[in-house]
Amino acid sequence: MTNNLSEFDKLANGILAAGGHTSPSELHGFVCGVLAAGARPDRRRWQDELGQLLDLDAVPADLSAEFQRIAEESAAQLNDRNFDFRLLLAEDSDISERALSLGLWCQGFLHGFGVGAYQGELPPTSKEALEDLSAVSQVDADAVSEGEEAEHQLLEVEEFVRVAVMNIFTETAPRPASGSKGATLH
Repeated sequence: MTNNLSEFDKLANGILAAGGHTSPSELHGFVCGVLAAGARPDRRRWQDELGQLLDLDAVPADLSAEFQRIAEESAAQLNDRNFDFRLLLAEDSDISERALSLGLWCQGFLHGFGVGAYQGELPPTSKEALEDLSAVSQVDADAVSEGEEAEHQLLEVEEFVRVAVMNIFTETAPRPASGSKGATLH
């Protein structure tokens, strides 16, 4: 039997196996929100945040390692000047599930940005982008219609969110000096 599960499905299976109650999309959004707020949690703090987010007292080592990998990969993507950042969303699902996945990603991002406790005056464009992400997080997946037009619109919103998050990160995340690891979430 070949294992052709997507990264989303593998993470979903790991979360379910651990007894967690969070979507992989919301988890990824949370990580990106914390990073965009400028926090760079250490392993122990990531472990604590993961346990709280998944509503688990203890996080299995394999899930914790996967979470750490996602955090490091997300930080690298957000810092990449080639704009290779990608949202972790449900891929091979119907449009309403994909819209829900995007909404959960945005909820996770907003939660993470709050936990990351951005310090300073929020630039107007970031403030507006956060408001837009809040609107996307309120998506009513049951009201999403099927069809080519709806597919196209969802792809446009996904791209809008991706670019908005990169812009927020660019405007708010501190750029570490050479050899520095940035702020740490405590």
